[in-house]
Amino acid sequence: MKQRVVIAIALACNPDLLLADEPTTALDVTIQAQVLDLIGDLRKKYNTAMLLITHDMGVVATVCDDVAVIYAGSIVEYGSKEQIFEHPTHPYTIGLFGAIPNMNEDEEWLHPIDGLPPDPTDLPRGCAFSPRCKYAADACRQGPIPLHRTADGHDCRCCRIEAVLKEEG
Repeated sequence: MKQRVVIAIALACNPDLLLADEPTTALDVTIQAQVLDLIGDLRKKYNTAMLLITHDMGVVATVCDDVAVIYAGSIVEYGSKEQIFEHPTHPYTIGLFGAIPNMNEDEEWLHPIDGLPPDPTDLPRGCAFSPRCKYAADACRQGPIPLHRTADGHDCRCCRIEAVLKEEG
């Protein structure tokens, strides 16, 4: 109830932008759905844009239009919800989707991403995901990795993508 009240208060001011940081954390699925419906209704009523910060890909699928996948403080993939969900490109994004249980398959174990997230005060050079990435190459550890356009409006920060783009182009 407190989360609903806080969301209603935030939207009552008719803001141009609502920042929602984990608005459904620790809620059961029924209350989560009610909170998401409330946010959606109030956003439409006040024509408010929303920046949603969450780890819950189900919430992303329900609420978002565009998605930025962030790892160690950097956007590693950006695109429409459909592009990210149907064609994940960055190894971290692929790992996130791989760690979600599939109810249509008979799996005994989840498929977590190997390794641990880096220390934010001591990030590795280059791609911060490279120590955990099964595709990492020397180029991944050299320096900043630029965002590369993989499709119209779909960007990925990965050396592997750079090689694919060179081959295609």
